Amino acid sequence: MLSPKDAELFAVLSDDDLDLLADFLESDAAPEQAMDLSMLHGFLTAQLIGPEEIPADEWFAQVWGENGERPKFASNAEKEKIEGLILRLYNQLMDELADAENAFSPIVYVDEESGQDISQQWCYGFTLGTSMNPDAWQEMMDDEEYAQLVYPILVCADDEGRANLESDGQDMAEFEHEVAASLVDIIPEIRDFWIDRRGVPKLKH
Repeated sequence: MLSPKDAELFAVLSDDDLDLLADFLESDAAPEQAMDLSMLHGFLTAQLIGPEEIPADEWFAQVWGENGERPKFASNAEKEKIEGLILRLYNQLMDELADAENAFSPIVYVDEESGQDISQQWCYGFTLGTSMNPDAWQEMMDDEEYAQLVYPILVCADDEGRANLESDGQDMAEFEHEVAASLVDIIPEIRDFWIDRRGVPKLKH
């Protein structure tokens, strides 16, 4: 049986919880290269649907950037609160992705003027997630069908790829909106690719 403290890490996040985490990630207390909430959601998604599950103590530091900086927490209580929210987001995603009947929904920003989804940050976070174990991900990248499936995510995250699309006349705001809409189908297919190759689902408590 889980202790009350451990059980709290599996509690569903409220909108207020997500707002608190989002605000901290974008505050001066977080390192300049810290992920924002959308990027974090993409990053954690890649951890959970990929070829192998990476322990939290190996990926957690990446949330704050690649320079080894750490947040300037106001207190130990704030540290525990923010780190707990990140782990709760991870656990909540784990439950969502383990349920084949549950529709995956990425956390993306929305342009207030156009109403279109902005998916670049999410996609960049996802690619950072795959970079944690690129050799293991290579099996999928070498599969032509699945390479095409993940291609929009990789291009959306890549400055050079985006520039090439834009030079070809692609409306990038529309492209990002379409990518965001397609993630509800792409992510379960990637999840199933790895489940099929491992024989059993790996997303479980």
